[in-house]
This record gives sequence, structure tokens and C-alpha cells, in this order.
Amino acid sequence: MTNDLIVERFDTSVATESDFAAYHAVLAASQAVDRPGEPPLPLGELVARMRRPLPGMGAVAYWVARFDDEVVAFAEVNFLDEENSDIGLTDVRVHPAHRRRGIGVVILRALLPELKLQGLGVVEGWEVAEGTAGQAWAEALGFRPVRTIARQVLVVAEADRALWEVDVPDGYRLSQWVGSAPAGVVDSYAVARGAIHDAPLGESEYRWPEWTASRVRAYEAELQSQGLVQRVAAAIHETSGAVAGFTELCVHPRRPDWGYQRDTAVLASHRGNDLGRCLKAHMTRWVLADCPELDRISTTTGAENVHMIRVNRAVGYTTLPSLIAVQQELSSVEAMLGRRVEV
Repeated sequence: MTNDLIVERFDTSVATESDFAAYHAVLAASQAVDRPGEPPLPLGELVARMRRPLPGMGAVAYWVARFDDEVVAFAEVNFLDEENSDIGLTDVRVHPAHRRRGIGVVILRALLPELKLQGLGVVEGWEVAEGTAGQAWAEALGFRPVRTIARQVLVVAEADRALWEVDVPDGYRLSQWVGSAPAGVVDSYAVARGAIHDAPLGESEYRWPEWTASRVRAYEAELQSQGLVQRVAAAIHETSGAVAGFTELCVHPRRPDWGYQRDTAVLASHRGNDLGRCLKAHMTRWVLADCPELDRISTTTGAENVHMIRVNRAVGYTTLPSLIAVQQELSSVEAMLGRRVEV
């Protein structure tokens, strides 16, 4: 079959509605098998994300594999920037009806010239569902698991709202904003964002951003340019007036029923005061008061981060099957694919 396979770049600027629908069909079919029971990404949302990727993931390129004019696989590569410019974040999906025919190898091989042109050193994948054919395929090609990503979701209709009634600890007050941090706290907010560096990343090559006030402003502007509504709830230390911890949640107008819980961090000197649970409980009440159509909030964290997983459970999140981050040096990928491989 692979002799008749055509792999080509997928140009979102000229793709037709039927092109996007064929791409989406592979995504939906693979998700139904690998992540059963999860709501699928709507076609319209996929198209919007492909035409203008979400912030923080760098430039992105797409490929599709066709057999008899049918799209049977796709690949996406995010070319991360700044601290992570050596990493090509790669996702390969093959339609379940066409797996175990070498298609994944062919499309991965087709990416190599672009990965080399970008000067990358490492290929990582973060979308491998644990225990699925995708994990077996990646490991057969020499990719090693470097991190387990715990996924959790708050389904609003099933949650116990009493869990969101949490008092603010003594010595702190809560502050909240949409879009831009107040000028008086942006510097300490940047410091608090840096506390995310304590969150475990396993053996992944990925590195957390180095936050400064100017980087916070650039990040806020990027979110706003995409139409993402960013909410931040922060705990302010009464004595110093500085941000001691924060939690961040984004909602996109294209998908008002779904919230994305992003970074949450508390400075080491303020841990042990129940700030994480307080902030997430407050955030949940706040966002649902403003966005009553929201029916679920999703989040991820490292499986080793048992404290954050416990905090999420304490405010009503339930656990989904994990993802496995896999990694291999580009030179090793090239050497492996230079040989005849059928997996």
C-alpha cells in the first residue's frame, strides 16, 4: 500500500472545506479509538485552529497522506521557540482502518527534510494516548517515554458545587482580572508565574518559560489577538502586596462550552496554606457566573505532580486516561527511518 501512498504538505491558506473535512475525519476516527468517550473536536474549531494556531506553540506545519485520493493519515509539527527552539513537537495520526501498513513511517519520513531545515535536535510527541497502538508504534521506532501527562476534567453538571466554597487563608486577599494584569502587580505576577518551574517535566527536553513583566505583556497580547479570554485569579500577600500564587483559565468565543485551565503556581514560600485549592475554587465560581454555557473545564499536569492532581480532585475534577510524551534525537530518527522499517 505504501508504494501508492502520496504524502504532501497541507496548506491551510488554500485548503477547501472538503480538504479540512477529510483531515478532521482522520482526527475524529483516531480519537474515537484512542480516547473513547471524550467529546470530539468540532470541525469548525479544528479549521480555526489550523488557520491560526493557539498561542504559545510556535509556527506549525501540516502534512497529509493520501491513498486513492482518500486522506488516511496526517502529521503536525509545532516548531517551538525561545527556550524550546531545539524541539519539533510532532503528532502523527493514522486512521484506525489503515494502521499497521507502514503509513505512519512513510509520513514521518516525509517530515525529515523540514525538521532538518529548521535545525532541530529533538523530536517530541505529547499526544500519545497511554496503552494504545500509538505508544507501541512510537516505541518500536525508538522513541522513549519521557513523561506521563495526567489529564483531568471538571464536568460542570456532575460536580459538587459545595467544593467551590473555600475560604481565603488568613494573610491573603484575592485579586482577579481579565486580559491584562494590573500595572501594580505585573512584576510580582511575573515572579509568581516563574514558580511553575517547580512543576515536574520528567525527562522531556521542554523547558518552562522564563517569565518577566515584558514577557507577560507579550503573552497577554498574543492571547487577546487570538480572541482568547484569559482570566487570572491571584492570591495577594497582605503584608508585602505581592502575588503569592495564581491560576489561569482561558475560554475561546469559538467554543464557549469549554474552558482551558492553564498554569497554576504558588511561590515556594507560600505553599502549605491551601492557596491552590482556594484559587481554583474561586476561579470556577467566577467563570461559571460569567459563562453559564460552560459545561466542562479541562487541564493537564505531570503525573508526578501529585499535589496539583489532588488539588484538582478537591474541587471536583475527575481523571481521564493519561498521555505519554515520547522523545528521540532527530539524528536517531533519521538513522532509524533510513533503514527499511514497517511498523
